[in-house]
Amino acid sequence: MKKYYSILFTVIFFSSCLVQSPKYAGVEQVLSLKTGMSKEEVSTTLGIPPYDIKYFTDTSSQLIYKYRTTDRRTFSFLIKKTNGAKATGKWVDLFVTYDRNGIVKEITSCSDCGETKVTEKKINLTAILQTISVTVPAVLLYLGLK
Repeated sequence: MKKYYSILFTVIFFSSCLVQSPKYAGVEQVLSLKTGMSKEEVSTTLGIPPYDIKYFTDTSSQLIYKYRTTDRRTFSFLIKKTNGAKATGKWVDLFVTYDRNGIVKEITSCSDCGETKVTEKKINLTAILQTISVTVPAVLLYLGLK
């Protein structure tokens, strides 16, 4: 019976640590885009398919891609122009406008354009470590008192 409780605890423990995020490109990939590219070249350069469609007409269309900025983390009293560790930043929408032949006419981005939708799951290691650091000492203390 204890075996079933441990399996149930493990399933509940790890299912609460899953977070969801869309597929995204990096800033370096976005900077390599150019007007005059085709839809296939844009998807290949970014390494991801389009995220959504903003509009689609007979003469043009605008597709949305996701990318993340690069931030740096440092202590507030040590802020300098180049120190700190690289960290992934916020989500940004990339709007690519195509003409009727599927050639890029315009590339724009918007960092304040709504919520990011869900497409895939990842494990949140911070949540797992926090749960372990709270749960394990409590269980050991309980077992030690018996």
